[in-house]
Amino acid sequence: TDQLVFQIAVGKAADALVGVRIPSNEGVAGWVASTGHEVIVEDVARDSRFSDRMDGMTGFLTESIIAVPLKSGNKVIGVIELINKLDGSQFSPLEMKALATMADFSAIAIEKAMLLRQIKRMAMTDALTGVLNRRGLGKTLNREMARMKRYGGSMSFILADVDDFKSINDSRGHIAGDTVLKTVAQALLKVCRESDSVARFGGDEFLVAMPYTEPDAAETARQRLAEAIQHASQACPAGPFSVSLGIHTGLADDETGSIDLDRIIAESDKDLYKRKENRGNGFAPEEVMAAMDDEAGSQTAGFD
Repeated sequence: TDQLVFQIAVGKAADALVGVRIPSNEGVAGWVASTGHEVIVEDVARDSRFSDRMDGMTGFLTESIIAVPLKSGNKVIGVIELINKLDGSQFSPLEMKALATMADFSAIAIEKAMLLRQIKRMAMTDALTGVLNRRGLGKTLNREMARMKRYGGSMSFILADVDDFKSINDSRGHIAGDTVLKTVAQALLKVCRESDSVARFGGDEFLVAMPYTEPDAAETARQRLAEAIQHASQACPAGPFSVSLGIHTGLADDETGSIDLDRIIAESDKDLYKRKENRGNGFAPEEVMAAMDDEAGSQTAGFD
């Protein structure tokens, strides 16, 4: 990364420092991060590596510094920096050794936390497309369901199914098929709201969960997604493709009170395949939507 972030600060002006970002090569901390070396600066006024920008921001007066890198293998992942001894004396080599030892143990703990966070993220996401997997979406929707039971509101879902995906794999190859799936995922992510969740189910299906979305707003979102996917199809390096979109409004829970994804997908599937059947019978999209206006709880659409 090209920046350092103050994650933890203790002492005077600590609150003003937490969260502040500086260039990774700025000041003594930047020098430690870029070189991987520890350092004692007895008088910052006589050291060209020192930057007084933080002092100007906080009103603090830095006089001396001791700093050591946090390392994961040969990679620097952070810096521990102490400023001004309380008794006004200089930092010693013994204190440097103690701080370096503490940094080694801290780096191990940080690395384990980072790995655990990465494992959790991997367990919740689809490896190919980077969107949520079934487990990740289930956890997200359970939180949304708890929030909506408390505060009210409705939720809508859009199921996206890549048409004739097997024939894409058979005729163009599996690499092309993977490219199509990644293209669809990126198109969905690009136009979805920050509050929406996108997940991949099975081989060629994606589900978009839209909290606090009424049926009319869901239909508007469907049209936006359809246009985005159609444009993505035209630019796809693996060749064009088509996607059918089905909408379902409403949450469903099982006997344990958890979200019932199978039921939500089944309801969305019904709408999606009705749309496919009507398209096969020669109905135009507008005619399909008009014919389905009286359907309870859901609407569908798609494009060739």
